[in-house]
Amino acid sequence: MDQCLTETARTGTPPSWIARVVGAISEAAAEVRAELSRAAMNRRVLHRLSTLSERELKDIGLTPQDVADAAVPGFRDATDLLIGRREARRRARAARAW
Repeated sequence: MDQCLTETARTGTPPSWIARVVGAISEAAAEVRAELSRAAMNRRVLHRLSTLSERELKDIGLTPQDVADAAVPGFRDATDLLIGRREARRRARAARAW
C-alpha cells in the first residue's frame, strides 16, 4: 500500500500535452465568457440609447437611425458601429469648418 502511494506522489504532474490541452480549453472558455459579457453589455447600452430622445442622441453625436442600425441582429459589435458613425460625423464637421 505504501508503495502505491509513493508512486502516485511521484507522478503528481500531468504530462505536458494534457497541461497544454487543459490550458487551451481554459483560454477558450475565458474568451467565450468575455464575449458573452460584452454582448450583454452592448444589449444594455443599446436599450438605454433607444430610450433617449432625438435631442439627447444628437448631443452625443448619434441619430435614432444609428441606434436602430446597431440593434440589427447579427452585427458583431454595436458599439464599434456607433463610435465609427460618431467619429465620421465629427471629421465631416471639422472638414467643413476649414
